[in-house]
Amino acid sequence: MRCATTLLAAALALPEVSCWMAGSTCVRVPVSAPSLTTRSASPLLCAEPASGAAAAAEAPSSLSAPPPSFLDLIEQASEATITAVKEGSNLLEIEFPPVPLSRLEDSAISAYDLLSANLQLSLELSKKLAASGALGEGKSVAITLPDAAERVRASEYLGDDNPAANVKLWALSGGDTEPSPFGFLTSLIKSVGDTQAAEWAGAYILVGVSCQELPQIRRLAELAPNVPIIAFNLKLDTLRGDLGLPGFPSKDVHHEFLCKMKAVYYMRPRSYSLSLSRPPFLLSYQGVLFRKYPEGFQTLLDRGQGSYRQVAVDEKRPNLGGFKAKLTEALKLSDEAASSAISQVGNKQSTWWEDDKDGRDISKEWRD
Repeated sequence: MRCATTLLAAALALPEVSCWMAGSTCVRVPVSAPSLTTRSASPLLCAEPASGAAAAAEAPSSLSAPPPSFLDLIEQASEATITAVKEGSNLLEIEFPPVPLSRLEDSAISAYDLLSANLQLSLELSKKLAASGALGEGKSVAITLPDAAERVRASEYLGDDNPAANVKLWALSGGDTEPSPFGFLTSLIKSVGDTQAAEWAGAYILVGVSCQELPQIRRLAELAPNVPIIAFNLKLDTLRGDLGLPGFPSKDVHHEFLCKMKAVYYMRPRSYSLSLSRPPFLLSYQGVLFRKYPEGFQTLLDRGQGSYRQVAVDEKRPNLGGFKAKLTEALKLSDEAASSAISQVGNKQSTWWEDDKDGRDISKEWRD
């Protein structure tokens, strides 16, 4: 059977070279993409290979470190998800870059490339969840696409509607039915009433869903309140920002539903710059907000060459402004350099959904 990274390379249409991991499982590295063992000991940043142990040593032994490969990433994500499911959590978020960041920033990469990568990674996660026994006897994992047309395309890519044992494809709108001959129009015109739940599903992994389909996810949670629903690389932070705009769902979707989504696996890299009044005038730095449930949210400063420095660990998820401030303070500039720094921090440090100034959120799970 082809392994996860081999299939991921195929999804991105990249040639392959020989194995980089010893043992019975062959893991092939794309020639024209960064190695899956990256400089920052995660599949996030740039392409200089480094020892995963070097980065792991930067965090206390009691906390997980960003993984050295996508294989390890899926292992971490599955462990975190299974732990949360066994504790009774049913609305879960998994977020990480589906391809190395250097490729993610390439203008040549398409939405189809990203969807293909997410499909393959979600399949590997589905296999682990299905084999864990945490979903109940006789239950399968439903990899769930927005509509029937997208489900058919996913089936063509993965090779079957049942791409693995106890793993099936499903659609928020249309379930497992054949798409309408007017598929383009039905993709544009969707309603919450079209949402269907699968009786056989022990968990739903949502892939490729946009802001317009968020009310349908809410409806699915109402139809199957005891079945785990996992938002897989949906970029919920970005989707939340569109709520309330003309033509988009209202902010109630967050206040009454998305606020209940627990981030069980979260790896969000960020790059910033700080202006100075003397040479070098511009100081660039980067870090990652990392969480593997049930651990806290780690603010990690990227020191380069496979090394992170842990800046802070928060029990509650920090807003992005607070995350940036912690990274900036951790730079430890000399007094002279610090006095010449021109802060680029504005007055607003958080978004409306992070503030919840009117107290409308019915839950704080998204922070826990």
